[in-house]
Amino acid sequence: MVQNSNIPVFFIIGRPRTGTTLLQSLFDAHPNIQIPWECQFVLNLYPRYGEISNWSEDLLEQFYADLLTQWQFSTWNINHEKLKNELLLCAGDNTYRQICQVVYLNHISLYPKGDIEWIGDKNHGYTIYTDRLKKLYPEAKFIYVLRDYRDNFDSVKRVDFEVPVVSLVTYKWKYFFKKALAASERYPGDFYFLRYEDLAAEPERIFKEICTFLGIKYLPSVFDFYKVKAKAEETYPTDILEKHHKSLFNPINTSRLGLWKKSMSEKQVRIADLVAGSFAEKAGYKRKYRNYSLWIALLAAPGIFYAKTIYLLTCIIDRFPYRLREKLLSKGPLFLARLFTSLFRKRA
Repeated sequence: MVQNSNIPVFFIIGRPRTGTTLLQSLFDAHPNIQIPWECQFVLNLYPRYGEISNWSEDLLEQFYADLLTQWQFSTWNINHEKLKNELLLCAGDNTYRQICQVVYLNHISLYPKGDIEWIGDKNHGYTIYTDRLKKLYPEAKFIYVLRDYRDNFDSVKRVDFEVPVVSLVTYKWKYFFKKALAASERYPGDFYFLRYEDLAAEPERIFKEICTFLGIKYLPSVFDFYKVKAKAEETYPTDILEKHHKSLFNPINTSRLGLWKKSMSEKQVRIADLVAGSFAEKAGYKRKYRNYSLWIALLAAPGIFYAKTIYLLTCIIDRFPYRLREKLLSKGPLFLARLFTSLFRKRA
């Protein structure tokens, strides 16, 4: 049996480029939180291993091999030999949850750790799988990070995470938010909705609220998270830090708020406001344009159709056998993105 196998788990969810990594860094700097870098292995490997309760060494070897193929797992700071040996010690009666906990706890943080009271996992894709995560972790809590959908688009444009089409990005923003709202109604008391703007403007107050939500001690020292820059540069490849975590080498500030007002055209703002609809106000953001326009709706249609297609295919592929599912999910999004950009080159 895995020691300390009942450590509770919380999930940071939301859209990419909304401040989820900033929140992850604050938690990582907390000595009682273990929160590795993003890797969706828990859900990806669940279809193959989730129901197993008795593990042979061969099965654990297979699990370890599949773990190494998971997207972004290679970016983890981890002693692979130690992880493999600890997994092999789990031969016998153990749940999938307990096997995953061994993986979580083997991540080596840049910050000193004490007794671990919570394990955290930041993954954007988990937003649409809250029911499955609740089945695996009944005690799970979720922190949903929101950001102005227009600033979200502005940020997405600056990286190569997604196709930078305003209707597509905004529809995804709305879709994820709707999913989280519905899940919060199914699991009252287990969701905390956080606006990036509030965290940037009042970090101490907001983080105190989050600590209360999780029942952990508030430590102001977490706001020194950015002071490990030299250690991070020694630990991680430069390209990883530049692409994903460059902004985290600075104290929390409000410099990234409202950039959409200068970077977006009026047409883009109209499209974003139309696609977000009333969910903009539900999230606490004010639309500049509230009137319906058929022309703007037609401009938004391709991006919305593409997003809906992605989510429909995700639901279908999710039922496929493990190997086929992994192959399609690893290559399918890139294929669809290239197809979409070839058909709609103008980034509206």
